[in-house]
Amino acid sequence: MLTEIQEAADGSSCAQLLDYLINQRFQGKTVVTASLRARSIVVLQMVADINPATPIIFCHAGTLFPESVEYKKNTIERFGFTDIREPKTGEFVTLPGDYDHVEWLKAHYKGTKNYVKEALHLNKSLEGFECWVSAVYHLPHNIKPRHRIDIEGKLIRVNPLLDWTNETVAEYMKAYDLPRHKLAKHEDDSQDGEGGGLIPSYAY
Repeated sequence: MLTEIQEAADGSSCAQLLDYLINQRFQGKTVVTASLRARSIVVLQMVADINPATPIIFCHAGTLFPESVEYKKNTIERFGFTDIREPKTGEFVTLPGDYDHVEWLKAHYKGTKNYVKEALHLNKSLEGFECWVSAVYHLPHNIKPRHRIDIEGKLIRVNPLLDWTNETVAEYMKAYDLPRHKLAKHEDDSQDGEGGGLIPSYAY
């Protein structure tokens, strides 16, 4: 199955790939994990254009800052998503015959380049889905999987922006007039390596 999907998506744009997965191959069985970083917002813009009823799981470390609560609310309203979810509790146990599904979160301390990393297990949250669009993007984009589409346990895991540079992300954000997080320091994007700026600890 993996080879068939990879061949079908070969040469397609990110938007074309997402449309194929969400509306054709895994209709009703696709879920997106997202944060409030720029790369994630880009993916959410595409998903909203394709099918705003797609389930979205917002992932964050700790308690959201007020600026993040506002940004998340405005993002959901702007894109018109109708199925917003939070990660479930008790996610550490790997489901029978499956793999331990994890998103790595990175949150910066305000005014510094220091950050904390946290593993967010999503085993229960992803149960029942067949395709997982992983778009949290908290780790530097140079630490990434080898393929846009791969198998992880019982799921097809997709990294839609695998080949996108910070410049490509910035151009897309500008083209669609997508606002960044208020606490993001744009001048530090290249150092952050994610096109999302430095965000205070637990901001998202």
